[in-house]
Amino acid sequence: MALVGFGCSYKKVGDTGSPESQSCDSLVDLQFPDGTWASFGGCNDVLVDATFEFDPDDPPEIRSFRIQLAGQEQPGFDCWLIITATGICGPGSYDVGTGQSTFVQYEIHDCPYVPDRYEAGYTAKEGILLLDEVSAGSETGNFTDQPLLTHLAGALETTTAAEVNASVSFDLSVFIRGEDAEESTCDKAD
Repeated sequence: MALVGFGCSYKKVGDTGSPESQSCDSLVDLQFPDGTWASFGGCNDVLVDATFEFDPDDPPEIRSFRIQLAGQEQPGFDCWLIITATGICGPGSYDVGTGQSTFVQYEIHDCPYVPDRYEAGYTAKEGILLLDEVSAGSETGNFTDQPLLTHLAGALETTTAAEVNASVSFDLSVFIRGEDAEESTCDKAD
């Protein structure tokens, strides 16, 4: 997967998209075992990558993606959440956790309003990813190495072994340079 920084445009001849077509809306809510909570908007520094399946008679299908949402604008602060999803086959529910289709990590050392005792790095042990939108346009063909305006929208609910819960909502439209990946096994939640 090729990592794309949000806000970057990869204009090529024939690319009709513009950087203005890109958008981000996200919210990360954290709840701690003692009942306290914190939240941050994750659109400060968004990194997104994806793989697609290209066929001559079908629009591009997203097979995997990785989204990093950052809670701080300034570099050097550890306040981010990463969603890595594989086995994607369209909208629907996907399991979160080790050995599941979706893996979630978060660093919240420098996030606003996080109590000192919970400032740490976490990995989700279980949860659910609900994808409402997973698309890269309606044109058919091979788009390898071309920028595709990719729309990813959904919500995520996770918990960690330390019982730090994260609820995330995201709606991103971003240009991602097409990388072909053949159809993989669909890994939707049962």
